[in-house]
Amino acid sequence: MLLKVLRLVFGLICGYLAVNWLPVLIPFHPDEFLGEFILEPLEFLAGAIALTIGMYAKGGLIRDGIIAAVESFKGKKADVSDIILAIGSVGCFFLLLPFGFWQTSVFFSFCFLYGMISFSPSGTEKET
Repeated sequence: MLLKVLRLVFGLICGYLAVNWLPVLIPFHPDEFLGEFILEPLEFLAGAIALTIGMYAKGGLIRDGIIAAVESFKGKKADVSDIILAIGSVGCFFLLLPFGFWQTSVFFSFCFLYGMISFSPSGTEKET
């Protein structure tokens, strides 16, 4: 349980860093974006790494929460803390919205997609 809470906090920190380090240019012009990338490559790389690490941390929490919710609806015994942490994980995105709407939207999309891609229903797993 403590490890999952640390993943929640670490995902929030990585999300904050990604939001602050990745540039958003409105209106978007590819030449300006490329210029930002060329002039500040370390900041862009650090933002991309923070985005990836945060995606793994939060995506896993979202996946565990969805699995626990599905098991709960099926009448099986489920860990309620996984559901609470998944709701908290989604709630953390609302904390990031004031710092950058578009970066937070991209971060949420990647986390949600990673959580869905890594989802494997327990009935379809193969035993070896």
